[in-house]
Amino acid sequence: MSSLFLPTPLKIWAALLLMAAVMLTEVIGGLQTEWESWKTEHLRRYLDKGEDQQKFSIWKANMDYIEKHNKDAEKHGFVLKMNKFGDMTRNEFFSDYQCVQSIGPEWKDVHSMKSAYGSRASQYKAVNLSLPESIDWRDAGIVTGVKDQLRCGASYAFSTVGALEGMNALGKGSLVKLSEQNVVDCSGPYGNHGCTCGSVINTYLYIIDNGGIDTASSYPYKSKQYYCKFSTSNVGAKATGFVLISSGSESDLMSAVATAGPVAVHVDANSYAFQFYSDGILDVVYCSSTNLSHTVLVVGYGTYKNKDYWLIKNSWGPNWGINGYAMMARNRYNQCGIATAASFPTL
Repeated sequence: MSSLFLPTPLKIWAALLLMAAVMLTEVIGGLQTEWESWKTEHLRRYLDKGEDQQKFSIWKANMDYIEKHNKDAEKHGFVLKMNKFGDMTRNEFFSDYQCVQSIGPEWKDVHSMKSAYGSRASQYKAVNLSLPESIDWRDAGIVTGVKDQLRCGASYAFSTVGALEGMNALGKGSLVKLSEQNVVDCSGPYGNHGCTCGSVINTYLYIIDNGGIDTASSYPYKSKQYYCKFSTSNVGAKATGFVLISSGSESDLMSAVATAGPVAVHVDANSYAFQFYSDGILDVVYCSSTNLSHTVLVVGYGTYKNKDYWLIKNSWGPNWGINGYAMMARNRYNQCGIATAASFPTL
């Protein structure tokens, strides 16, 4: 029967159904256009239509999560946005970019630290001075540009190298980019595993015993583990030891950042909040202070909109967060474990 001969209520329902169908088509069409643009921007190519549809479903679910979060962004205190991790589930994101970090007893027990590492390690003693309300070591010219670890779980190399770059610049007076690839390729005998996890302490031990690491220009990053090509003629910086900051103490971490320089820290980054963080103070109340999955570099601290934050440099490229940086909640009961395993090298 033609809709012209339908009773009036049925005509209304038919019109509403038609409008809904048109709107749904427009929404799906709009999302499909965004999806195609996202794939082009991030150079995504999939094996077949089946994989493309699967990845589209993941991307759409992530987009829905981002939009839902941002509706209450003022309550959360931070904003999310779609980025290069858009076609990854949280498990895939963890598998490709993170790993469970091993935090040994040395962080809590000075005796264990000394027996394990001898004179190479020392415990940080907080400075009993009035500290500045805020600090940003980028202003001093001792922080290199944001780097991208790509699909390689080597954040341990980036944070350790970043801490050494800062310490070396403070001590030598010039900023030299150092080689994460050198660490990825060569520190296996010290317990690191290339692109499948490692630790800051293992990296310090390698650099100390190796007589330094090469410059980034002489040993560029490849995001995969290859055979070791370290050359003493290309050494960019050396270290003689490292300092461990009291586990869980944000006040000691603040003192160290203010008086020593950038500090390497382990954090729990296994969340959608980290995956899609864009701006504001990253306040993730459900993250762990003991199950740590990622390492970053604390390059400062401060207060924003009456909330304290740590300024961290990440290794996920400049399109993540605030041009590659984030403001993480400070004085929030060691949130995400930022003070659980913090350290810096000594020259």
